Amino acid sequence: MATHNTGRSSATYRAWVKQVLARCEPVCIRCGYPVDMSLPRTDPQGASADHEPPLAETGDLTPGLDGAGIAHLACNRSHGGRIGSQRALEKKSATTKRKSNTRSNEPSQFLREQLTTPAAPRLSPPEKAGKGLEGPVHAQTSPDGYILPRLETRAPAALLGSYGESAAVWLRDVYGMDLRGWQRHALDRALEHDAEGNLLWPTVIITVGRQSGKSYLARAVCMWRLHHADLFGETQTIMHVANKRSTAMEVLRPAGLWAVERYGKKAARWGNENAGIELPSGDRWLVHAANDSAGVGYSVSMLFVDEAWKIKEEVVTASLAPTMAERNQGQMWLVSTAGDSTSDLMIGYRQRALDRLESDDPGSILLLEWSAPAEADPENVETWKYGSPEWTPKRQEFLAQQWNNVEESAFRQQYLNQWVIRSNHWMKDAWWKETLDPDVQLPTTGTWCVAVESDFDGMGHAVAIAAPLENQTIVVRATTHRTIKEVDERLAAIRREHPSIYVQVTPGYVDRLRERFDSLVGQREAAAATQNILDLFDRRAIRHDGSQILQEHFAGSTISRRQGGWVLTAPMGRGGVYAARATMFALAQACKTPKPIAMIRSRRRA
Repeated sequence: MATHNTGRSSATYRAWVKQVLARCEPVCIRCGYPVDMSLPRTDPQGASADHEPPLAETGDLTPGLDGAGIAHLACNRSHGGRIGSQRALEKKSATTKRKSNTRSNEPSQFLREQLTTPAAPRLSPPEKAGKGLEGPVHAQTSPDGYILPRLETRAPAALLGSYGESAAVWLRDVYGMDLRGWQRHALDRALEHDAEGNLLWPTVIITVGRQSGKSYLARAVCMWRLHHADLFGETQTIMHVANKRSTAMEVLRPAGLWAVERYGKKAARWGNENAGIELPSGDRWLVHAANDSAGVGYSVSMLFVDEAWKIKEEVVTASLAPTMAERNQGQMWLVSTAGDSTSDLMIGYRQRALDRLESDDPGSILLLEWSAPAEADPENVETWKYGSPEWTPKRQEFLAQQWNNVEESAFRQQYLNQWVIRSNHWMKDAWWKETLDPDVQLPTTGTWCVAVESDFDGMGHAVAIAAPLENQTIVVRATTHRTIKEVDERLAAIRREHPSIYVQVTPGYVDRLRERFDSLVGQREAAAATQNILDLFDRRAIRHDGSQILQEHFAGSTISRRQGGWVLTAPMGRGGVYAARATMFALAQACKTPKPIAMIRSRRRA
């Protein structure tokens, strides 16, 4: 009987590897350092084909060049091994839960809660030049009068133009739709293309406050792409999904009535099966509930995910995203208002965009977010404008009514577009607010304790500084980075600024960092460090600058039982808390560091 090679031994996979090694830049996508292409591929520093997200995570055995790159073999294996180990832990944990029939010695609800949340927002405008992380005091307004996004991915070097303006004209002249200023802005950014006319953004994330016109924008972009198959060289199939099918149907309904009037009764289907619009040309806009069967059997040109915060990540990554693998210029839109700290879909994609928001290479994810800064006063009308791109007196009056009628957490989420922490999370709102001190600076004397930690997949890194003050409080600062090379550069910059530093790293950095470090930390140290950080927050002994990087990483963490005790970590199989863990390790060391002793100097007698 003849046998066929499958998986990574298949001819298709080998051809993909050959393409990656031939076409991609010889710089490791994991650590950021050059790859010597002359070394044997079996050498730990030799070249290997890699992909982001990792193929070990997606299971995709026929990937494209989008997201592909070259990595040192050691770097590739390092992060791939971590994924395998994590899966083994998940399987073991699931088995243990099934076998466990006792409820004795259970942790309190405070410690049991498993939470996740997006991480690390930073400021960047549409221009190539970036802004500082502090951002403006008030929401910025465009010359056309609409509020600009507070968080926005910068334009890539390959940008030549955009289909956005022509799309807005088509929508007005053909479909009769006049877009608001912020919707034109979003469309213009999302439809940016290169010199060959190819779309630059495979993934678009748009998040804005409630009742701002997200559904109108959804209808606009779906209708435009449905009617422009000629730009993409093939018949278009658009898959529009939402947590509930009725949500997506409400967006499609006006477009369906228009299609019936223009193309005839058969152009729109309203039933439970195959609901959507089909043009005489064969182009289709399909509506589906976001469940495990969504997308199965389809090949999709554009995927539109509505109210993405309510949708599970595995539905998109396992069922929907793979449907675009063989299509020309496939594009996925994640559109949503902010959710609570359990939205794993937005965590993953938003995290990748945020980590590269100010990078010279912004990657493949466009983020446009209208949201208020975490430290902004929710009662201030100026704060309300951040989440409302079209600000009007009517909008102000409505939000004033809502502020008086709804609970603050719900107001923050729905109208300020802020991701909120559930009420029983270990990080209390009071702890964060009462330790906020944006004016405090790192001391110029004493030792700065520095810690480095990485995300689960090795594609995110954090460098945290903790330095004790004379008043028995500790100042903390944290930054996130994409590669180990950037970590080396950050450590070197810290050492130049303050030569007296003590650097701790987790074991994954051994033989990979070029900068010197002083000690290793791991799970054993994490148990003691977790108790330490809880005590410091409880005593209000920490001083931070309101960094959203830290706030959202702490919000995404959980305190779970591990072999060495209770440990601050990410929920099983999740990432996005590495800045919190780096800060935790730095604080633990800072508590051990002797405080500076006042020196009494006497004049020398002649």
